[in-house]
Amino acid sequence: MKSRNILILLLVLAVVTGIAWWQHDRSSPKLGTAAHAQTAAILEKGPRPPGSKALDEVRSHDRAELEKAGWVTQGQKFERMTPIGKVTFENVRARFATGKDDPWARQVKGLLSAHIDSKYYKEKHFLGADDAASACAAIVVIAHYLAREKPEQAAALELVFFDGEEALNENITPQDGLYGSRHYANQWRSRDDKPSFGILLDMIGHQNLSIRLPSDTPPDLKESVFAAARKEGAEQYFGMAAGPIIDDHVPLNFAGIPTVDIIGDFTRSGWWHTPGDNIKIISADSLDISIRVTLRMLDELLGK
Repeated sequence: MKSRNILILLLVLAVVTGIAWWQHDRSSPKLGTAAHAQTAAILEKGPRPPGSKALDEVRSHDRAELEKAGWVTQGQKFERMTPIGKVTFENVRARFATGKDDPWARQVKGLLSAHIDSKYYKEKHFLGADDAASACAAIVVIAHYLAREKPEQAAALELVFFDGEEALNENITPQDGLYGSRHYANQWRSRDDKPSFGILLDMIGHQNLSIRLPSDTPPDLKESVFAAARKEGAEQYFGMAAGPIIDDHVPLNFAGIPTVDIIGDFTRSGWWHTPGDNIKIISADSLDISIRVTLRMLDELLGK
């Protein structure tokens, strides 16, 4: 009888411990929650078109967050004539410091990128919460996670925040828009040590998440996205767009770096390029899904 009571007690303790662990796991802070907070911090600076004080403040914020996690950052300034006159743009690049070498002399295997600017409007108060503050926030959170949990992967990546993705007139044209990614991609065009893949994040944090890859996505990277989504139980949020999409991945692909654009379906959003693209549409759960799928892709592309 005594042995039976001890067995029952052990079973009860096991059940209680299991429930406690499950509740802790379910209630533990998610990466999406951290990215939501980072998105809010970016939006507190206000609209951030190229050349603005707010964009300088966002760059400083992101660089400080990355450097806290052990990444080395540098600005990449350049000037271009635009429809509103000459503008100084500045991309932000980051590589992980291992203490063993000069990170800028190291060959990296992959790029992880987003655009840091919001679209310029004279009279409209446009914050660009999902386009693309949420993607920049996600990269900051991914950078912290990799530095802490997978430094070998961090050392194989370069992070890039592109300035001037948005056209300064209404629509992107060969002369207007993609300023930062065009400038950045040009540095790789004739090099033999270019990264073997790129991942671009854009509009990945909206409620009712719907990601649509451009139709001209490199096949291997398309499969990598969908495989990662399946493994994360998130395949219902990912699909293909009806056609190609003009975004910062285009110059990278032209420069010989196969790059996938993980981009939200802005065609049916209702908030795209309107004041409705604010913190109210940002979901920590959507950010968590996008981050987990990206991390799962990095496991495959860089090795666990």
